[in-house]
Amino acid sequence: MNEPIVVGVDGSSGAAAALDWAAIEAGRRNAPLLLVHASRLLEPGSMLDEGALDRLRRERLQLLEATRDGILEDLPGLKVELRLEADDPARVLVELSRGALMTVVGTRGAGGFERLLLGSVGLHVAAHGHCPVVVVPRGGEREHGERIVLGVDERHEQSQAISWAFAEAELRGAPLVALHAVGGFGAPGQRIGEQMELAEALAGQRCDHPDLEVEYSLAETSPARALVEASEGAALLVVGARRRRLGFGMVLGRVNHTVLHHSACPVVVVSERSEADED
Repeated sequence: MNEPIVVGVDGSSGAAAALDWAAIEAGRRNAPLLLVHASRLLEPGSMLDEGALDRLRRERLQLLEATRDGILEDLPGLKVELRLEADDPARVLVELSRGALMTVVGTRGAGGFERLLLGSVGLHVAAHGHCPVVVVPRGGEREHGERIVLGVDERHEQSQAISWAFAEAELRGAPLVALHAVGGFGAPGQRIGEQMELAEALAGQRCDHPDLEVEYSLAETSPARALVEASEGAALLVVGARRRRLGFGMVLGRVNHTVLHHSACPVVVVSERSEADED
């Protein structure tokens, strides 16, 4: 069965940017698009009486239907499915990510009582998603460049992020920039050594994608700054997430946290955790 692209819908401008990006990507991949709206307010026994709860359900379903109709006006051949859930939005998106091709979220959700910031929903989904998670900033649905930037850390071990970025670049016919930042260099020989290590780390994927244009880029600045600066003029920024367990759950690293808040283009977070780490 063709895996869907899952995207959260709440009527906000931030969610609209994610929706536009997800619809274009679904069309590019000939994949179904699953529109999801979730809210704890829809739960039986919430603060709303039965009449108000029924009206709210109809309103939210109408939101999904109107969103679907708008998408089909631009992409009439796209398969669009709807999902209305009485639950926490982050929890629903994480659960649906188990069977998704990718999960797409915006940087902000609706205002008022159900205000959803990136830190509460987007970051949670990015930290716990079971498939690549795409965080789309406002304006990020409009591609400002064609290149795909891949962040490679000092261990050069993000095998899943690397393979995903190479495959995506080939799908789009876009150049790939492999970016490694170490904060600064000493002797000239150190820079040459870093360049060689980076090329070696990507050698397998280069063999699998021989026609792909790949640039190796070393940045003499912090990883977070290098990635944010590289996001200007990029179509996508791809980072690996080796999630760490802290107390009650998993968190993303400091670099990815910064990038998700400040990137100018959509950020794709590809999980590097093993099966043993799965919740």
